[in-house]
Amino acid sequence: MRVAVAGAGGHAKVVADALLAAGEVEFLEFLDDDPSLWGTYVLGHPVCGPIAAWSMRAIDRIAVAIGDNHQRKLVFEELTASGATIAAVVHPRAVIGTGVRLGRGVVVLAGTVVNADSSIGDNVILNTACSVDHDNEIAAHVHVGPGVHTAGGVRIGEGAFVGIGASLLPDVKIGAWSIVGAGAVVTRDVQDRVTVVGAPAGKV
Repeated sequence: MRVAVAGAGGHAKVVADALLAAGEVEFLEFLDDDPSLWGTYVLGHPVCGPIAAWSMRAIDRIAVAIGDNHQRKLVFEELTASGATIAAVVHPRAVIGTGVRLGRGVVVLAGTVVNADSSIGDNVILNTACSVDHDNEIAAHVHVGPGVHTAGGVRIGEGAFVGIGASLLPDVKIGAWSIVGAGAVVTRDVQDRVTVVGAPAGKV
């Protein structure tokens, strides 16, 4: 399989590493809208031009590897509308439980555990060593940071960001496009488009 990675920053490096670890990639290149990166290399693979140039490249799939949720959503939707086949990336050392549903273009990185009957929406990042317990519902364009732990029955709305090492207690709901700060302990529901920090987490 010939794959392009949309993005050439630090997150793209980790996504590419997961693709290579899966052992199904025969050719890998990067595309990024920053001209200063064109002609450089990431993990020994070339950055070949802007993301919009994907259709002129001899690739089978493109993996969206942009950490910022708003920008990732925009790129995902533009690529989908233009007919690109979006790659899902699941590191071989991730654990995916029975009945788990993975959306288009998800990225599930090393050490992640997703337990039974959870639903992961399109274009979601489950970052390194996070755990998603049973019956979670994670909407599109969410980023669950490294080392996050969600208990059973958690709901995370579209575009929300859950920072490194946060813990979400059973059945809590995180509103769309909200931010949960690093290390926060969420004990009750979080409204849309707010930021919460601390233990227990409170609105900033």
